[in-house]
Amino acid sequence: MTAWPALLLLIASAAPPVEVATLNGDQHVGTLERMTTDEIVIKTPSGSTQVPASELLAIRLPGPMPTTPAESPIEVSIIDGSLLRVTSYATTASHAELKHALLGEIKVPLSVIQSVRFAAADPKVDAAWKQLQGRPSRKDQVAVRKNDVLDHLDGVIGTIDQATVKFQLDGEEIPVKRERVFGMIYAKREAVTAKASSALDLASGDRLTARAVAWDGDVWKVKLAAGTELSIPSTGVQLIDYTQGKIAYLSNLEPRDVQYTPYYESGFVWEYRRDRGLDRYPIRFGSKVYAKGLSVHSATNLKYRIGGDYRRFQTIVGIDERYRGNVDIVIKGDGRTLFKGAARIDQPPQSLDLDVSGVVELEIAIGYGEDGLDIGDWLHLADAKVIK
Repeated sequence: MTAWPALLLLIASAAPPVEVATLNGDQHVGTLERMTTDEIVIKTPSGSTQVPASELLAIRLPGPMPTTPAESPIEVSIIDGSLLRVTSYATTASHAELKHALLGEIKVPLSVIQSVRFAAADPKVDAAWKQLQGRPSRKDQVAVRKNDVLDHLDGVIGTIDQATVKFQLDGEEIPVKRERVFGMIYAKREAVTAKASSALDLASGDRLTARAVAWDGDVWKVKLAAGTELSIPSTGVQLIDYTQGKIAYLSNLEPRDVQYTPYYESGFVWEYRRDRGLDRYPIRFGSKVYAKGLSVHSATNLKYRIGGDYRRFQTIVGIDERYRGNVDIVIKGDGRTLFKGAARIDQPPQSLDLDVSGVVELEIAIGYGEDGLDIGDWLHLADAKVIK
């Protein structure tokens, strides 16, 4: 055994370092002692710390990662949202047989495969491929590229080897050279994301949607939401994201109602924006940039139906420092005032953490502020989210 594989084996067998974030805002740093589907136990300088799985927000593994081979162009999408880039794809009548740089050989039921793209990503046709993936169809589809255009045939995809895709068109089986196939989309199947508990980001750059995750002391044992079970080297996982179903960002939700009041009758209104400022630049306070959030002008009222399913509403509110406005802020839950305050350009951003237990309708109303004007009233609600 050479020195490099021996080093990787030593790293993989050691307890991995972890950083654990919880729903209540706690951060725990240490090494992993034990993890089941119900809890994680980490060793910290002050002793062992146990966190129930229901309280987990994220587990980050900052340790060294092995170098993986160059990315394969073959991209496999699974009906639970998992995405794998593999070095080989073939099928039998019932299963897909994959080879993955990190996971090795995998056998997946054909019934959970949503699509396979054999060709490398190309901006010239990526949009057309995405549109084809979203097209409802009761038949399988084979996509063929002609210059910068994707054409497709509807039929039944048969078995696949490294050279040929067997395809039935109007009842006749036609062997298609695989090198001519851009990608394949299987007939639409029911999504199973409701069973997901977490998502894993792998060192290979892939993302898995998991129903259950555990660590047996040597490897991660992962059961995908679609049912397939995988073993992953301890150094192969970078992040386990538990926000699915526990956190909802307002920028991902559709408001039940939006009302704008122009400052002048029949005047211009600034429509609220998601994940961007009103000027389309990123949401930020000082040097801190936020990927998620809302940007709202004064005289805007937003109502969200959150269904009584969440405990906390958290956000950071403040006026964009590039402007000079001030606004009033009123946040209500089912008509009851949860917060009443103001934001001004000469004040630092405020962190809000409001109890929304049992609240069905969350309302955010932004007023003109103490000057009664609308000039520069560009309010950010950075990282606005509700938490179960």
